[in-house]
Order: sequence, then structure tokens, then C-alpha cells
Amino acid sequence: MSKKLAESLDRLVLDVKFGSGAFMKTRGEAAELAEAMTTVGREMGVAVSHLLSPMDEPLGRAVGNALEVAEAVETLQGRGPRDLVELTLNLAAQVAFAPRAQLAGWLNDGTAWEKFVALVEAQEGDARALEKMMTIHAAPIRHTLSAPRGGVIRKTDAGRIGRAALFLGAGRAQAHHAIDFGVGFSKIKKLGEKVEPQETLLVIHARTEHDLASALPMVEEAVVID
Repeated sequence: MSKKLAESLDRLVLDVKFGSGAFMKTRGEAAELAEAMTTVGREMGVAVSHLLSPMDEPLGRAVGNALEVAEAVETLQGRGPRDLVELTLNLAAQVAFAPRAQLAGWLNDGTAWEKFVALVEAQEGDARALEKMMTIHAAPIRHTLSAPRGGVIRKTDAGRIGRAALFLGAGRAQAHHAIDFGVGFSKIKKLGEKVEPQETLLVIHARTEHDLASALPMVEEAVVID
């Protein structure tokens, strides 16, 4: 909250997650945290609201630094995964004056991306470089995890996926560890989707064969097909 409030905001919406892949494991715990942060913000003169969102499966279809940035760019350009688009619109509707339908239109017609580019360029940045994110930060190994049988995705455990990403180097196990921006997961199947035998469940982006071998068993346990 200190970082957010230091930006001289007048309105703020918080996305407070709960579930296996979140810091707060239950909705009740997330609600308590959300209320505490909301109170702090309002006492500082900011109109704060919050949403509670489940994190039992990964949001969108990507996990990992560059992979998630690339997916965010796709979303701003109107090509994002449905659950990420839905959450984005829900959050934006909390702080925007425009109606939700208009916000959705701006995502779909490229207006949101154009505004983001203008904001970045106003700060002397190069937003177009983000469209090359997967070229700039590309892991050398891409391993496809295929469905052992046909069925329906009943679970893609966000907690296990997150820990596997740590083994790949996408996060820090200790403060001095470096982060590998290119590693992670893409093309992740979502809960309820049907799959055929040998269909792609997700793609693992790894730096070394050793990292892949470390992460693979955890990833295989994370996905459940019925």
C-alpha cells in the first residue's frame, strides 16, 4: 500500500486473491486483508475498493515474467484470454467513469493499447519493445506436456505451477537469486476444457535440462484430467 499511495492517487482498486496459488488460502483470509488495506487507503484520502478473485488455477494461459508481459500486451490489443479480460474489465470498472461496455470496446478496438503506448512514450519509454518480449527473453528449451488421455481438465493447481516456476528460475527462492525473465509456462489449458489424448496441456519454457527435470514432476502433478 505504501508504494501505491506514494503515487498521489485519487482512486485505487485492489485485486486480492485467494486459493492455492495465492498468499491467502481462503476467501475469508483474503477478505480480512482486503478490508485492512482498504481502510488504510481511505484514511489516506484515497477512494479504495477491492475485488476478491480466486487463484486455484493460473490466471490467463501464461506464467513467468516475459510470458505474462506478452499476454498482457495481447490483452491490451484485444486478444487476451477470457478470464484475464474478464478480471481486467471488472477491475477497470471499479475506477473508470466509462461504462463497462465501453471499456470492453476499448480493449477490442485497440484503443487501450494505443493509450498505453502514449503513456509509456510520455515517460520516454519504448512500449513497442514489449511486442518483442518473447524474442528478447526467449528460453532455449520448450517442452510440451501432453495429455496422457482424453477428458476434461478438472484441476490445474496454481500453487504447484508457481513452485515449479520457481524451480525454473522465474522467481527468487532467496533474496540474492537472479530472476530469469524467459522461463515459465504458456498455452495452459483451463479448468473445464476438453482435451484429446496427446493434446498440449501446457508448454514449459526452461533454461537448462536440469531445470526442466526439476520442474516437470511438479507440473505433471498439477494437472488433473477426468
